[in-house]
Amino acid sequence: MIEACSFPDALRHEYDPAVLDRSQRLQRARRLHAALRTAGLWRGDARLLDIGCGAGLLLAALGDDVRQRVGCDLRRDLYVRVREHVQNVLFAQADGMHLPFPDSSFDCVTCLAVMGEFVDWQGALQEMARCVAPGGVLCVTVTNGKLLTSLYTCVTRLGIRVRPSAWEYSLSSLRLAAGRPEEGFAMPTLAAWRYTHLTPYLARSQWRWLRLLPRPVLDWLTRRFAPSFGLAWQRPIQGVEARYAAESKGPRG
Repeated sequence: MIEACSFPDALRHEYDPAVLDRSQRLQRARRLHAALRTAGLWRGDARLLDIGCGAGLLLAALGDDVRQRVGCDLRRDLYVRVREHVQNVLFAQADGMHLPFPDSSFDCVTCLAVMGEFVDWQGALQEMARCVAPGGVLCVTVTNGKLLTSLYTCVTRLGIRVRPSAWEYSLSSLRLAAGRPEEGFAMPTLAAWRYTHLTPYLARSQWRWLRLLPRPVLDWLTRRFAPSFGLAWQRPIQGVEARYAAESKGPRG
């Protein structure tokens, strides 16, 4: 979906139906919106940018108090197929490594489940961060490759077939596993931003009974056993960079 990557184009048909599933996209948009609100990261009247937006269905349903929605993807065919259902989305066919937007253009920039497709994923994060306005948020979701590759190996030995695209995504995300998101993946820009581990908030938005667990317990569980991780960084408002840099030394959320 985004620039040159190791993910084979021949496997994309395996997940295209999910990207075009309006009901599923609506549910995921509601969960993400609830998680961002609960974490204190949602801003009313926001300008949204979704990198790797696919059909744009999730972006179209994300929140009801949005000023502008812009979806960006190298592929245009998925968006064209559902264009009548995403009339509130402006679509830009562009390379995620070279976004055609001015600095500080958006209050919330999302990149959901496509980070593993970037050859230079740190460069991609840097480019996304460039587009975030002061006080705005960069939110990404990343597949838990370490957990899923182990799981897929086990079930394959039992004779259960795992889709090749699922294998590819789990393997591609292993490159990110060694990094520390609470330290901005060693990137000075993100290291100075306020980090929030969004996974517990996403889990609670999907399964309400998890609210019964103390937050430290849920945080520990999701860091190890969640199939994917939600990571969010909030850009400091000018003049408080030093305070946020100090806060970013420890995990948030």
